[in-house]
Amino acid sequence: MRLVRAKPGLPKPAAKERKPIQVLMKYFDAHNHLQDYQSKTAVSEALRLAEEAGVGLLLCNGTSPGDWAKVLELAAEHKSVIPCFGLHPWFIKEGPPGWLGVLEKSLISVPSCVGEIGLDGGKNATTQPRQEGVFISQLKLAKKLGRPACLHCVKAWGRMLEIIKEEKPGPFMFHSYGGPAEMVEELASLGAYFSFSGAIVDPKREKLRRALLAVPQGRLLFETEAPAADAPGWRAGPAGIAEVVSAAASVLGRPAEELAALSVANGEKFLGGLAVFPEGN
Repeated sequence: MRLVRAKPGLPKPAAKERKPIQVLMKYFDAHNHLQDYQSKTAVSEALRLAEEAGVGLLLCNGTSPGDWAKVLELAAEHKSVIPCFGLHPWFIKEGPPGWLGVLEKSLISVPSCVGEIGLDGGKNATTQPRQEGVFISQLKLAKKLGRPACLHCVKAWGRMLEIIKEEKPGPFMFHSYGGPAEMVEELASLGAYFSFSGAIVDPKREKLRRALLAVPQGRLLFETEAPAADAPGWRAGPAGIAEVVSAAASVLGRPAEELAALSVANGEKFLGGLAVFPEGN
């Protein structure tokens, strides 16, 4: 497997020069924050375990300009990592003047996604008016560059739907989807993919399970959102994606191996030209 990476800050390479990542894989972890590990040793061990489990690709999501360089470094050092750069709604105050230009340079320097971006009406509801401007500017950038976008949404689903309809973005995915099951069909018609974490293993999460059952099979993805201290095993590292898929399979009544293969195929569609998933995973 060979990655083609340009140095940060260089002019955007011509499309024909940007070669895709090629991988063989059993699992695809659609969302994590590997930059949050406390040391390079911890990251390397987590990725070693992930490789042993058959995790071929991982989307490592940045959250603010302060961690974009680390995300880029991880992607340069570990060929299974696809970097994602974005300004998360929790951290919009960390976006200094000119941050959007820095984001664009980061994105064009390497095959990458835009994320984690979105709206949050819970933890930081008071900043939502500014959140919307930051979110929309990043959606526009993703569309301009032809990059997939990884979205965060909490208690802001009505406004999220309005923005998606207005902006008509390219491929986008709701990470750790927590919206209503009744909204899935309309969001899917607008191009949405839906990623689920191991939270679905909790039988009390009936709303989450209904949403999972409502997702068209061609738009289904899974994630660990690793790492998280003192969290269930599936969040300890990207190798936990096997447990996430197994939990989803029990809800959907499908073999776990079949569901894993489906999510890999969906990941290929979501990422488009950023990665090639050969047959025979």
